[in-house]
Amino acid sequence: MAGAEKAFTWLFGAGERQGGYPETFDDELAFQSWKILRVSGVICALAWLPYLRLDAALHPEIPSLFLLRLSLSMAGVLAILFSLLPSAPRYASSALFVLCGSLECATGLITGLTSGTSPYLGGFLFVLMLVPLAPLRRRYAWGMLGAAILVFWATGMLAGMDFEGPERNYALQDLSAAALVSGVFVHLSDRLRRQGWAKGSTVQRQSEEIARDKAKIDSLLCNILPSPIAAELTREGSVKPVFHEEATIVFADFVGFTAKAATMPPEALVAMLDAYFCRFDAIADRSGVEKLKTIGDAYMVAAGLPSPKPTHAVDACLFALWIRRDVEAHDAHFQGVRIGVHSGPLMAGMVGSKKFAYDVWGDTVNTASRMESSGELWRINVSRMTYERVKDFFELTARGAVSVKGKGELDMYFLERIQPALSRDERGVEPNEVFWERYRALQSNVLVSEGDPRKDEPRAR
Repeated sequence: MAGAEKAFTWLFGAGERQGGYPETFDDELAFQSWKILRVSGVICALAWLPYLRLDAALHPEIPSLFLLRLSLSMAGVLAILFSLLPSAPRYASSALFVLCGSLECATGLITGLTSGTSPYLGGFLFVLMLVPLAPLRRRYAWGMLGAAILVFWATGMLAGMDFEGPERNYALQDLSAAALVSGVFVHLSDRLRRQGWAKGSTVQRQSEEIARDKAKIDSLLCNILPSPIAAELTREGSVKPVFHEEATIVFADFVGFTAKAATMPPEALVAMLDAYFCRFDAIADRSGVEKLKTIGDAYMVAAGLPSPKPTHAVDACLFALWIRRDVEAHDAHFQGVRIGVHSGPLMAGMVGSKKFAYDVWGDTVNTASRMESSGELWRINVSRMTYERVKDFFELTARGAVSVKGKGELDMYFLERIQPALSRDERGVEPNEVFWERYRALQSNVLVSEGDPRKDEPRAR
């Protein structure tokens, strides 16, 4: 069975259509010609061999019949050899036209030399009826029909064929009918091939446009939602809220934004915020945290969502250090930035049926907001919950218990920098290899070789 399948694939060299429909109808005809060129060569090379005995028995006085049969077999062999060339698909239409034209004219020549006797005329009619099967341009197919009949007529006259007898008249009428029917079917076949190509190309273009639009929608959705959430929304039509036992929320707020908004044109203010938040987005990607939303001049991210991560608090603190450095490095449009960080349990998911947004709920979110509002300019204020999870990586200064509205007194700490032994710069913002070794130890079932281990982790977006 496998051998037969391989033989079939070899005979019909192009096999199944690869890459869709071509752009032009000529290219489509070349593809179809390439599909049947090799099998046509095999048929042409072998089909005439049985006629050698017939020629010897009926017309031993015409030795040129043997040469004509042999030339047809050689044409078939040449077509097979040509089909093996790398450039064959490109010139398949021309090769098939030459092969079919040779077959038609040689058959007409043989029929004329034998004065159109019954066995030869029947074979000639059969060959004429095969023309519509060749995927060639209509004018070329008609030209082959006319050339074959002209060769037959001229050769018959030179051979002294009797065109006057009643039997011969009937035969010539059959020949004329076959040529007419074949010509009509050439026209119909050409129209059907053209319509098939046009419809197939249209469907292909529409499918490609749908695929491009879907890719754009998926890309837009993944920019709005984390990839796992976007996939669940696409698959299920909704997203179930998920309880996370541990995650870390970061709030960053520009101090002096309200005063700046009163003195700046709205377009300039929005453009300035956009520049800052675009850089924050890049830092969020680098640090492995998930951007949730912006609220005015506030920027909110979560670490450990939507997939749990044991390093969520460390990731959040790195993000906080890096965005503070970014704001310090650019023009002082505001008085400064204030950042709050808190870790704890929360719910995450989507609510509503319009304008989807991935959001978080719970006391952890409220406490993180209080950490930001209870902080100081240019400082990163973290809760005790976060402190316990990052104290082996960073230097933190205890603030003691600070009174918080609606919360009473909460222990707070200022995140200063990465510990000197774990930092590769004097400011304590960039981790060194020792830091990443400790980071890897905190991870579960994540193996990396060197450098930043988060580069080897599956990204949420």
